[in-house]
Amino acid sequence: MTTTNPNLSQLFASDTFADMIKNKLIKTVEDHQASNPQKEIYMMAWGDTTHPIPSKVVEALVDAATKLGHQSTYTGYGELDGNIKLREAICNNYYKPRGVNLKPEEIFVSDGAQSGTFGIQELFGLDNVIALQDPIYPPYLETNLLAGRNNIIYLECNDKNNFVPDVPQSKVDVIYLCFPNNPTGGVASKEQLKAFVDYARNHKSLIIFDAVYSAFITDPNIPRSIYEIEGATECAIEVGSFSKTAGFSGLRLGWSVVPVELTIESTVAGELNEMFRISQSIRFWGASNLAQQGGIAALSEQCQQECQEIVKYYLENARILREGLEAFGLTCFGGTNNPYIWVKGVEGMSSWDVFNQLLLKAGIVGVPGSLFGSSGEGFLRLSTLGRREDMEKACGILVGCATILV
Repeated sequence: MTTTNPNLSQLFASDTFADMIKNKLIKTVEDHQASNPQKEIYMMAWGDTTHPIPSKVVEALVDAATKLGHQSTYTGYGELDGNIKLREAICNNYYKPRGVNLKPEEIFVSDGAQSGTFGIQELFGLDNVIALQDPIYPPYLETNLLAGRNNIIYLECNDKNNFVPDVPQSKVDVIYLCFPNNPTGGVASKEQLKAFVDYARNHKSLIIFDAVYSAFITDPNIPRSIYEIEGATECAIEVGSFSKTAGFSGLRLGWSVVPVELTIESTVAGELNEMFRISQSIRFWGASNLAQQGGIAALSEQCQQECQEIVKYYLENARILREGLEAFGLTCFGGTNNPYIWVKGVEGMSSWDVFNQLLLKAGIVGVPGSLFGSSGEGFLRLSTLGRREDMEKACGILVGCATILV
């Protein structure tokens, strides 16, 4: 008899992040639009980008596509770990300027950071104790539940600890960290990250570090990579992406770093790197050749300057929106060193109260913080990866409102 995967059935029967977005958030917005057809909606819920990709990337994509149309330059499957020139560029143009020395064989190219993160969890046993930040980017939790892990603890992040948790008080096997953080906008100092690296090394645990938003860091004292912390190559895997900085959210391109010297309690140096290589070769035949050529172009010196201009554009969006929200009477976190603003409602407001107030008063749509975990209750996440005119129009509407109501 054919049966379903019980882990997937469990998720299917629960209120997953995607289902809550679809069945409640979007429906609420649609109902509001139907009742108020004359009012504009400013969608700031999604972490999707709106700025065009850099011109040099466009040229590289067109050139690569043209070559696929000729017998002499056609290419089929590429290297499973990723185009060697792209992996070299990630090492030399992305990490080396940060003082981090990596080898191309430690870089694994994927079709986006989420795919990379999902693949990483396949390395670990189902009995591992997993530590997650709360609030959390939901796929970290859902991928582990899908695998069948249920021994999960949460590290509370709140405005009292600036949304950077303390190290676990008990022994855990895998720690997920995301800085700059989605959804809270928090960033971690070198000292705070060192505490996690020291913990992981002492306990032979492993850190999965999501650095997707690292390019938004403007403070020179905030690390952009976990590998800026001494000893991190012994205990951490890092995930990166081209989506937010080079506009690749539709092209799909990211990478995972699995250092050769990485070890956990049951492995020796090099073993996890080879295990991930085998895992990736089984489930993945490589990222798009076109996207990878675009990635090589995006990491060129000229393109990196263009990418930084894109980052500056989004950070200016964040400044404009944050000032408007604060003038409206809301407390805001993030928006500096991060494209997300984590909005706190006034005393007594739930996450959905904040969501409804901003939707009704200004047409602003965010994601209720409660969807990111229990510690997100009373907050709302807003993305500033949208268009400047939307930020300005929405703030103009807020100016005409006296203050937020309870």
